[in-house]
Amino acid sequence: MDERFLLMIPGPTFSEQSTLLSLARVTRSHISGEFEDVLRNALEVLKKLLNTDGEVIVMPGSGTSAMEFSVANFVRPGYRVLNLVSGYFGEYFVQATRARGGYSIQARTKVGLGFRGDEVRELVERENVSVVTVQHVETSNGVVNHVSQIGGALRSSGEVLIVDAVASLGGMEVNMRDWGIDVCFAGSQKALAIPPGLGIVGLSKRAVEMLESGESELFFFNGRKWLSMMRNVKNYFSTLPVNMIYALSESLRKISTEGFEKRYLRHKVMAEAVRQGIEALGLSIVADKDFRSDTVTAVWLPSNVNFQDLSREMLNRNIVIAGGLGELAGKIFRIGHMGVVNANDVASTLAALERSLVKVGYPVKLGAGVSAAQEVLARHNF
Repeated sequence: MDERFLLMIPGPTFSEQSTLLSLARVTRSHISGEFEDVLRNALEVLKKLLNTDGEVIVMPGSGTSAMEFSVANFVRPGYRVLNLVSGYFGEYFVQATRARGGYSIQARTKVGLGFRGDEVRELVERENVSVVTVQHVETSNGVVNHVSQIGGALRSSGEVLIVDAVASLGGMEVNMRDWGIDVCFAGSQKALAIPPGLGIVGLSKRAVEMLESGESELFFFNGRKWLSMMRNVKNYFSTLPVNMIYALSESLRKISTEGFEKRYLRHKVMAEAVRQGIEALGLSIVADKDFRSDTVTAVWLPSNVNFQDLSREMLNRNIVIAGGLGELAGKIFRIGHMGVVNANDVASTLAALERSLVKVGYPVKLGAGVSAAQEVLARHNF
């Protein structure tokens, strides 16, 4: 594989050149006014992207560190926590809950299905929980959970709702205020189109009040300390990744220039084009039609196709796709279509997939997938 390749996995994703070049800027002091201006701007855009009236924390790490921060600050030993598990990464919440000393109550869906509001309300009433956790997009299988319905179902009962938006923020609408989300976290390397290295946590007003009013035995993940530093970088606690925040600021500038709604529409159309192309090749999508995300599509492998063989053929054509995780390892492949992915990337990926499938012994009509995708793209003027 040479330097001209497409990274069509569910993260890390490609970063635009201006974002990458921002990493090479001269590093300023992490408590300087110049750096604080950059951070302040990034936090304001993130608040708009998350639709929160509360505050946002940016820390070194990843989506996983942002998850542990979220659980550690809002789950105490003995708390009853409802972990909604719709795939591999839903299990992370279970592990984080137990690591904090919480009592994990798990609800699981069948493969390809997500959660809606009514069933969650019934579970909460029956189990008497204090916290509910859920993925917005389950990266391992392309399932989207109906978080707006879940939040609406919990609004009158008072549970803390923690949402994993790692694979959605920046590619799909996230509305903490209207959806009743208390804590919503993400990483930098997916739809935000920045290299790996940042954890992002959005907090509602209620969540901020909870952090400020409670005592914490946490050290690095102490929410009050991180809030204090976000408000004033001179409240030094841990050195912020200055150059990564330069990259964040530049990427958020590009996102704002594109416009949130146009960006979400682009992701929706790219997802539809990928799915139509996949199905035109006679392949089946893992996620049920009511639970398909706009950022990643998981596809069942034909019985006679080995993922390693298919992946190798795609690599030979300079395109990287992802395999399955956990119980889906060896059974599916995944295509990420988030961040800066455009119509040409989608068409190229499907064209290479067609030739790769033929090479590994799965006969398809060359051009069928591309043609189906092109119809979607043309219909939406992409």
